[in-house]
Amino acid sequence: MHTDPNTGIHRSDTKSIRRGASLLALTILLGSGCAMNETQQRTGTGAAIGALGGALIGTSRESAAIGAAVGAAGGYLFDRHQTNSATEAENERLRQENARLQQQSK
Repeated sequence: MHTDPNTGIHRSDTKSIRRGASLLALTILLGSGCAMNETQQRTGTGAAIGALGGALIGTSRESAAIGAAVGAAGGYLFDRHQTNSATEAENERLRQENARLQQQSK
């Protein structure tokens, strides 16, 4: 069995870690739609993608955990951006409707 000289992890251990992280990411993705709001779904999806990416790039469990944390943060920030954009669009629609109604009442 071959051992990575940098980490001391056996090659079969690395494959096992990646398989486990992939299974975890898949489980999170499949379960992320159940009884969650949009923010939770986006954060969970980001965490799953990050965990999978960390597991594929790195060689330890910490890589997957770091990837999950970064992915969750990214998913949350994406959600905030989308929510703000939707709010701004709705506010603009309401301003236009208000202006139209004011013109009609004159």
